[in-house]
Amino acid sequence: MEEKIKITELDYARLSSLVGSARNIKGIEHNYLEALAREIKRAEKVDSHSIEPEYVTMNSVVQVENVETKKRMTVKVVYPKEANFTKGYVSVFSPLGSALLGYKIGDSVQFEAPKGIVTVKILSLEYQPEANGAYTV
Repeated sequence: MEEKIKITELDYARLSSLVGSARNIKGIEHNYLEALAREIKRAEKVDSHSIEPEYVTMNSVVQVENVETKKRMTVKVVYPKEANFTKGYVSVFSPLGSALLGYKIGDSVQFEAPKGIVTVKILSLEYQPEANGAYTV
């Protein structure tokens, strides 16, 4: 059984619109797009003021650990136009970005990487907008 995930109603509205628009753009990996669409559709939607601070929302800064290699990295889950690998900004349209969204500290998530399936554990949230009073970013 899939673990229940939570996203804010605002993130859901923005991402639903973005996914709908992106379906018509060439060059976007549609498998990843459809996986994100399925994830946000099945997610429990909650008000931005009510989401618990341990959940990954858009613009959250997340520390994860590769379960196999024990390598840690910190990433920020962003909208596609803000993605910048050198800054650690991962697009929510990417396999890692879409895998993290809606999960919480302590969860392990899997995503497809060029070398195969990777499992990472969410160790901490260094920043979650809603926990810091930023409800509309």
